[in-house]
Amino acid sequence: MPDETIYKRGEKGKKISRSLKTKVGRIRFKDCNININKMISIGRDEVNDIVIREDPLVSRKHALVEKDGSDYYVMDKGSTNGTYVNNNPISSCERVRIHSGDAITVGKTKLEIL
Repeated sequence: MPDETIYKRGEKGKKISRSLKTKVGRIRFKDCNININKMISIGRDEVNDIVIREDPLVSRKHALVEKDGSDYYVMDKGSTNGTYVNNNPISSCERVRIHSGDAITVGKTKLEIL
């Protein structure tokens, strides 16, 4: 069988993505690894689990990363400048499945999914 590149947004890519086990569990931010036990909030406000004060493009309550069974998701919380997964924008209040190796961008700040 020849080695084949599969487009992740194509039907075959979507099918493979649904069948793969997600391995996430941690977010890397500023040389710290943060475990995702249930839900992690991201934003400028001090009440968030990940506080990003130095990026003015980050909203006070920007995004959530949550564990649902064995899967992990990110959701934009109606932020002003949006949330991106691997440089692709996600819709406000849309849950997007994330995997190890993905990058979440809020404002100009990148968070690495481990």
